Amino acid sequence: MSDPDATPGPPLRGFTRPSSLDLEDLFDEIRQRTQGASRSQTRLAALLDAVVAMSSELDLSVVLTQVIESACTLLEARYGAIGVIDPAGGQLIEFVHHGLEPGEAERIGTLPHGEGLLGLLLEDPVPQRVDDMGSHPQAVGFPPGHPPMRTFIGAPIRVHDAVFGNLYLTEKADGQTFTEDDESVLVALAAAAGIAVDNAQLYRRARRAEEWSKAVGELTQTLLEGRNERSALARMVKQARELGEAEMCALLVPDTEGGLVVQAVDTDGKGLDVRGRVLDDHRWRMLMASRTPVQLRFEPGDIGGGELSNQLRVPAGLPRPATTVVVPMAVGEVEVGLVVLSWGADAPAGVVETMDLLGGFADSMGLAIEAARAQRHRSRAVLLEDRDRIARDMHDHVIQRLFAAGLTLQAVGRIAEGKVAERIEFVVDELDLAVKDIRSAIFELHHGFPQGGLGPELESVVEKATVAFGFVPDVSFEGRLSDIPETLVPDVVAVVREALANVARHARATDARVRVSNTGDDLVVTVVDNGVGLRQDADRSGLANLAGRATRHGGTFEATSTQPSGTLLRWSVPLAGETLEAAALDRMHEETHDDEQDVSGPKRPHDGHALDA
Repeated sequence: MSDPDATPGPPLRGFTRPSSLDLEDLFDEIRQRTQGASRSQTRLAALLDAVVAMSSELDLSVVLTQVIESACTLLEARYGAIGVIDPAGGQLIEFVHHGLEPGEAERIGTLPHGEGLLGLLLEDPVPQRVDDMGSHPQAVGFPPGHPPMRTFIGAPIRVHDAVFGNLYLTEKADGQTFTEDDESVLVALAAAAGIAVDNAQLYRRARRAEEWSKAVGELTQTLLEGRNERSALARMVKQARELGEAEMCALLVPDTEGGLVVQAVDTDGKGLDVRGRVLDDHRWRMLMASRTPVQLRFEPGDIGGGELSNQLRVPAGLPRPATTVVVPMAVGEVEVGLVVLSWGADAPAGVVETMDLLGGFADSMGLAIEAARAQRHRSRAVLLEDRDRIARDMHDHVIQRLFAAGLTLQAVGRIAEGKVAERIEFVVDELDLAVKDIRSAIFELHHGFPQGGLGPELESVVEKATVAFGFVPDVSFEGRLSDIPETLVPDVVAVVREALANVARHARATDARVRVSNTGDDLVVTVVDNGVGLRQDADRSGLANLAGRATRHGGTFEATSTQPSGTLLRWSVPLAGETLEAAALDRMHEETHDDEQDVSGPKRPHDGHALDA
């Protein structure tokens, strides 16, 4: 037991009695470390919550917004942004920001593309910290209306081995600078963001591929159902433009002169219609022959891809700077054409992805177009066979029976007298006219069209009419005659032939003009002469035939007198809407049904023939 009154001995060797000040410092350090550990645990928990929240989303825009908001919360930053990098150009093509008020964003104007400090991560994609942005040698200053910013930290967001974009934060709370711990948290968050972005991109690609595939299915069905090809191609470019989120989509097809012509175009109503425009630059043909999708980018002073895309954009009234994708459409050895998709100066981030989708879309549509054309050729062959069969039947049966009936009536007429003889002679004349009409119909059914299409055929009709006129009628064409459906060609030729025949028989004209115009929506045939005009007592049967041909196609026909003299015949039918091939088959069926009712010959008096009324 120790003696309380004993004198204290010397202190133990190596041990120093702590002062009250040293104990306070020790307690402060322990307290700080405890608080730091608590903050680290809190920050770690917040980081894990942010990772879980990002991973649960599949919409890319939502993922990017959550990444920025989580980063600003974890690092106590006032402003944050993600700059999405263009893989081809190495600059920012999309800038998603957080912390700016709507009015501030509007005052700043155009969002940055990677200049100044933002270019640090573009040049060297590693984490960067700057304590004073204004004094940094790479700083270029802020635009008018931009809020003041001093501290800065950034880190790249990687998806696999490629840099998707950069995560930027500025203005740490209370004017502090960003620390190494902040950098570690930001790097971890960027790594988690890369995984979330990858998942969102995969989901987006799958959804987009599904949308493009659905469009291919609908358009293929439309083409194979035999509907009008022009309207189907118009829908094709419209859907491609909408799915690609582009300013313009056009389909270019080869012409006979070695160039390409704009077959269909869609600009969402923001540009001019350039259908029918011919592009004779040989580079378009080279792109089609390459069978390889190409991306044309605009660069200042560019005379290559940008200038080539402007051959379409400028006539369409669209601004010059653009990113344009050109995808050849081919089936085997057949070059169907080129699909051109064009964006403005701010192209979306997924241009490369869109080009891949457009390539598959073009391949499928090229196959559908060729299959539909082959199907139409087969239908045309069947139609021609039916026409030949009807012509043979009319010649071998109908004409022979009418001719025999006419001979019988002529024999009876020799022994008849008075009004009976007159009636018999009238019927014989009517039978003779019927035989002539049937022979004309047979000629039309058998008549083949020369190589070269509708233009040479119409010129041949006009040339033959020269003999009857005594002068050469003028013939002109507007638009592409090759776009006129083949089943409509016989009616066009018949209309011109009938109109010229009326001029020769009734007009007493010294000049006539024929014009065939393809406006893209309608086919218009006009025949004008300088004769005596339309007489009230003129034979209306020919005009009725022209009106009937227009009505069967949902069109119109009108004949009017012109001043000071002459007649104007205008025949117009729509090129879109109801399938013209189907209309032709229906018309042929109706004519066949009518012929079957009429070929039995004149009815006996007790059957109520019109001549006995």
